[in-house]
Amino acid sequence: MNRPDPKRVARRYMVATNALHLLAVAEDAIAQSKRGHRSRTAGEVRFIKDRSGDATEWAWNTPPPSDREITEDYQFNAKNLEPLTRTLRAILSGLGFVMSGYTAFAKTKSATISPDGSLGGRGYIMKIADMRRQLMNCVEVLSSVSDTLYDEVNAAHWHPSIDGPAGNRERVEVEEIMEDVEDIRRDPEEWAKEEEADMDSGHEEGQPGEALQVGKTAARQKVLFQSSRRQAASRIAGRYLQQGG
Repeated sequence: MNRPDPKRVARRYMVATNALHLLAVAEDAIAQSKRGHRSRTAGEVRFIKDRSGDATEWAWNTPPPSDREITEDYQFNAKNLEPLTRTLRAILSGLGFVMSGYTAFAKTKSATISPDGSLGGRGYIMKIADMRRQLMNCVEVLSSVSDTLYDEVNAAHWHPSIDGPAGNRERVEVEEIMEDVEDIRRDPEEWAKEEEADMDSGHEEGQPGEALQVGKTAARQKVLFQSSRRQAASRIAGRYLQQGG
């Protein structure tokens, strides 16, 4: 008696299985057509990785809303724009320094600075891997907050058309701050490295014990220069308004 060919049996089984699958698909299609056509309304499709459940990545929150609810009776006052721009400039500066610090820290091999893979002491001890992860969280938070503030201060509801006669002075200060913002925003890390290089050069020029004083003097001179520039701009704007009136 001849034994059946195992390969032939396997092929027949696969053919029968495929035929049953196709039959089931056809029956489902017929059943759906009998139930009638159901229309679907298209919605917004957003592919966002949700990391909110990971405690080690606390900087990534749940996906934000796509629209805002701004009522027509809400009044945007130009004098309230300046604090937003100052906040934006400060956060971008912090982002640059954090990115610079993270880059330097990431390039440092753990074995060259720690025998146990940790740093700190007296209650403040962290693993180096955790420190790097926390710095990445800081970068993400500062980046997302700065992007949000940048979109806000450039939104249509803060357009100069909302300014009244008394809003021109605030607008001049806002424009000056935004010049700094644009300068930092082009490359926050590079901007921070340039600031650090200025600090280092100031330390090299001063004598031991005088480096801190040199830094404070340079900072005061920079503030005085910016203040005088703003005062001059305000005077020019005032004269322009008087001539126009």
